[in-house]
Amino acid sequence: MNGPMGTAATRSRSIAFGILVAAVLFIVAGVAVPAWLLHQHYDSAIDDLGDRLSRYQRISATRPQVLAAIEAMRARDPRRFYLKAATAPLAAAEMQDLAKNLIEANGGKVITAQVQASKEEGRYRQVSVNLQFTANIVSLRRILNGLETGQPTLFVDNVVVRTQVPATFKPAPGGDPEMFVQFDVIGYTLGGN
Repeated sequence: MNGPMGTAATRSRSIAFGILVAAVLFIVAGVAVPAWLLHQHYDSAIDDLGDRLSRYQRISATRPQVLAAIEAMRARDPRRFYLKAATAPLAAAEMQDLAKNLIEANGGKVITAQVQASKEEGRYRQVSVNLQFTANIVSLRRILNGLETGQPTLFVDNVVVRTQVPATFKPAPGGDPEMFVQFDVIGYTLGGN
């Protein structure tokens, strides 16, 4: 039975065996490849979470330094740079009194002081007062220096200085002529108070 029937049967068995091996490989690949991909996904998720955990541990290790920095900042008292009053009208009155006292203490004479509309700037409130006064040049320098270097922190804006004497005026030695001065004094208060 080595004839054509025998070789055909052997060939059929070989093909069947090949199909069986291919089917087994296909089934194994159908199970193994998704399992391998799932394993890769979880490995990358574990690595990501491990990196995140190490970052959080490094951040939490800095807690004592951060607390020390916060305490140092509290000791510096940053609120001293803001107007004390919580509402805009009270803050404007506080700033108006500070400016008037400084002007009069340095030889100036206040003409008018007008409160401007306040502006909300997020957590802060900007308060502004327009001042008009007379002073000589030495007094004006002291006034401006006192306003901008004192506490709370105040800013001077829109400065107008006009002389009140004619162009041909010659002052006596040591005598400075009075000038008309107008500017806005701006301060900030914490709006969340």
